Amino acid sequence: MQLVLDIATSLEFWRRLYPANRQPIPTYVAPPSDCAFNKRDVIRLAPDWATRELAPEAGEKLHAMCFDRSQRRISNSHVVHAWTGPVPEGSFYQFDPHVFIASPEFIFLAAAGMLDFRALVALGNELCGLYGFDKMQQRGFRMRAEPVSFSERLNEYLRQAQGCHGVRAAKSALHYIVDRSASPMETLVEMLMCLPYRLGGYGLWKPSMNHEVPLDGLAARIAKRSSCYADVCWPSARLDVEYHGEYDHSGSDAQLSDRARVIGLREAGFEVIELTREQVSDPQAFEGIVSMIAKVIGKPIRKEKLGMTRERIELRRTLAAWNRSSGRVR
Repeated sequence: MQLVLDIATSLEFWRRLYPANRQPIPTYVAPPSDCAFNKRDVIRLAPDWATRELAPEAGEKLHAMCFDRSQRRISNSHVVHAWTGPVPEGSFYQFDPHVFIASPEFIFLAAAGMLDFRALVALGNELCGLYGFDKMQQRGFRMRAEPVSFSERLNEYLRQAQGCHGVRAAKSALHYIVDRSASPMETLVEMLMCLPYRLGGYGLWKPSMNHEVPLDGLAARIAKRSSCYADVCWPSARLDVEYHGEYDHSGSDAQLSDRARVIGLREAGFEVIELTREQVSDPQAFEGIVSMIAKVIGKPIRKEKLGMTRERIELRRTLAAWNRSSGRVR
């Protein structure tokens, strides 16, 4: 008998524990036919790291999965959900002898059947980003050295997912996902700028997130490094938007390093626009900055699409709720 962790619990694994010396087996593992679903078996098979670290708060339940509707269960400590559609290759990893974890790609596919479309794009940006939500951290997320997935990998996985519930929405959301966002607010800023008008954005071209810019000469001496990373960057236009959140300047050394990086980018020939949380929160101020960016990159914004449209209000509401909930998928 095997325990298959559902997407909600698996997602918390990728957010809180990965890699934590638990590298995934780099090959596809077929889902087991004999899944634990009764409370006694789920509790017996659940490893300590799952019950202790993935459901640490009162009221949180361990979510498991089965592949037979008759095995769905719910108790005060666990929920078993049923997935009855096709299971594309690459959907599971086996980390412990009796524990299977949903892959980031399968999580994205399954979430497409549950989430608002804009929240699905935000989830995709997180899975392909350099951060993972973690409500146990002071700022609500933890950094990753590398993403747990990439937009190209999601695309390859979804090609195999014909007939799966949610695949159409997942493929549509993939068009708006960018790799290597470094925080929930960077994701929010990029989506507000770049989603199409009908989804509440301004339709700017996709940027390169945390784009590496080589530095030499005076620029390298100023920045005290041979390269630096531009937050929201349009390399061909030599434009970088630097987002400064409330935790970005927590110490004088960090402030000095950040200023040196910005000056170094400017010396390297980049126009740098600095953006604060307060400006993002002010729709009028944010729109002014977006208009500046649009001029620099040569992407006009239609005048009738400016202002707080119904779609823009809904996008801001959805993303604010997504961040407040730490990206809750259920």
